[in-house]
Amino acid sequence: MEFGNLNLMKRILLLVLLFSSFGLSADSKKSITINNLEVTVTGENKIEVYKDNEHMFSFDCRPYVMCEIFTTTKKDPEYKMTDGVVYESTDLKPLAIENIEEVVGYNTNFYDGTIRFFITITTPSATSGSTSMYTINTETGGVAVNATEWDWFRYGMWKGWVTDNICLMGNDPT
Repeated sequence: MEFGNLNLMKRILLLVLLFSSFGLSADSKKSITINNLEVTVTGENKIEVYKDNEHMFSFDCRPYVMCEIFTTTKKDPEYKMTDGVVYESTDLKPLAIENIEEVVGYNTNFYDGTIRFFITITTPSATSGSTSMYTINTETGGVAVNATEWDWFRYGMWKGWVTDNICLMGNDPT
């Protein structure tokens, strides 16, 4: 009889664990409409922006070892970076639907409302990485990108590194 009770207890425990894990695996998705854009935040590591069901912008940090998405209302936010990690500041807020704010300028010739996402990607050793500011016009969905990258080559660069990168950018090194 003890053996039967033990199996029953194992089955009950397995069912409890199975049902309690459903809520843990689901991503929390939240959306907001800002002017003509539908902005969706999934957890703290994925953002998607659509205009009339057409994709305008998205970024997913999940494939990267060290990646963070911040929201900001500043064109040139102040922040601290140590060993490739950018820290939250008064200008940079963690990605959350309630932290996304539209900034409207003063140009009367056209609508210049925008939302901004500041994204950092780095390696665990901080030998390479980037910071990118994505500014999205809330009327048209147009995206402007300003990025800074860094690399540290401990043993020097390989011979074709500079010319290979110049060719990738569309410039002729000759």
